[in-house]
Amino acid sequence: MKLPLLTLFASAFALSSAFVLPPTRAVITRSLMHPTSTTFSNQQTPLYMSTEDSSKSNLPMLLDPGTKGGALFLSLVLFVVPILVYQVIVNVFGVDGIEAGKWIGVGFTAFTTILWVSTYIFRVATKDMTYAKQLKDYENAVIAKRLEELDEDEVQALVEDIERDDF
Repeated sequence: MKLPLLTLFASAFALSSAFVLPPTRAVITRSLMHPTSTTFSNQQTPLYMSTEDSSKSNLPMLLDPGTKGGALFLSLVLFVVPILVYQVIVNVFGVDGIEAGKWIGVGFTAFTTILWVSTYIFRVATKDMTYAKQLKDYENAVIAKRLEELDEDEVQALVEDIERDDF
């Protein structure tokens, strides 16, 4: 079974565009007087997950899965590789097409599942998860707020106490 090249690219584009969410301008806010009422506004409010680690990726655009180009390229690769492996196994090694398709499907599914789970385990091990970042940002904001509320004498006493503990 041979797929036309246009169908191949159209399928890869549809697959990659399914993971890209369009930006929205509607922002949901809650009233302080009535916490249960919800109002909608058309103003755009930036939302930052973490301000501490704002480093850019050093990968090219097509290899960075965090960009649209990277998502498109990765989807295309993940779509084309099993087809190419199937063609090589059937045409070069002469394996039955049904058997080759069955084993390539199982192998590719197992490989991508293990790869996906390993990325999650890596993020858990390095604490690079949304909850951990939000918790750290919250703790830093609470400490900064408490520091703002202190008098100048209390801040000076804290600095001296920290300097004394460091030495």
